Amino acid sequence: MELKNKILNIINVIESKHLNDPTKSDDYDKITKLLLMDVNKTIQVIENFDLEDLEHICSDFEELSYKFQNKEFVECLKNLEKKYPKKMSSEIQSGIEAYYGN
Repeated sequence: MELKNKILNIINVIESKHLNDPTKSDDYDKITKLLLMDVNKTIQVIENFDLEDLEHICSDFEELSYKFQNKEFVECLKNLEKKYPKKMSSEIQSGIEAYYGN
């Protein structure tokens, strides 16, 4: 689970920074790039993250879904919705709606 560890390390860096540190956006961009590399690994990461970690990446759900156009990714988001009702719901819905496949 190398991808998971890379992302968790970046999240730790983000959390150690001041709330208004402008370099945090660069860190979030690094996470996005890592997540976009492989849909299957991204699904594994999302399925194994806890809620706190997911909240760091949920803003990427729409972009990931749009770029992946992958039914399994959308199913992963739907499972998150069941697992964490009322959490990240707008981000999850945006991710589901960004998929225009069957």
